[in-house]
Amino acid sequence: MSKLLKVRKTGKDFCSFLDSQTIILNSNPDGRLESLNSEDSVTNALREGFPTVPFLPKEENRSFGDIDIKYDESVFPPTGQQLHFPINVKMVNETTSTYNAGGVKLFHYLLYGGGEIGFTALARKILKTPPTELAREYSYLTYYKKSMKKSDFFFLSDVSRDSITTNPSNPLQLRQNIVLVDRTPEEKLRFVLDLFEEVCYKRALPYLKLAGLEK
Repeated sequence: MSKLLKVRKTGKDFCSFLDSQTIILNSNPDGRLESLNSEDSVTNALREGFPTVPFLPKEENRSFGDIDIKYDESVFPPTGQQLHFPINVKMVNETTSTYNAGGVKLFHYLLYGGGEIGFTALARKILKTPPTELAREYSYLTYYKKSMKKSDFFFLSDVSRDSITTNPSNPLQLRQNIVLVDRTPEEKLRFVLDLFEEVCYKRALPYLKLAGLEK
């Protein structure tokens, strides 16, 4: 079984486990702060419930993922397959229509493997060195607060276009009731590039209107 399929199966096991637990939330009248402060309750439960999963130690966990799975390379020469899988834990109200999924840093991670970058620099990089496939996969674990709704685990590249929206300030927004689709590696790359192009267009739209290039 590939590492990607292994993480996908493990993620579904995470969901079943969390749905069987009582997660204590750090109450806050500000729902955003409540979610942020309660993520540790979820990740701590996963670390305790899955002692054999190779999580990065909490003190080494990167801010890009709320909890990360990292496998060791078991063969030589290295295969080049992805071994580090950041998981973005989303604490969501059942009534929330959309929730933040990431921005330019995520696009750079998906297309080239990561690093700090801005929109203009990434656009130049795509033109100069066009990617031929996704460099990395990125996943989400959605936990619904104070709800009987089941938790969900998925990779961004598997999300239906109808389940994600874009805007200039918070580039990627996931919708409720995520629908997943099967894509080829080429289709996954095109999906991510199309999202990036759409965000770039929306960011540039005010200027295009002022310049008379867009009605």
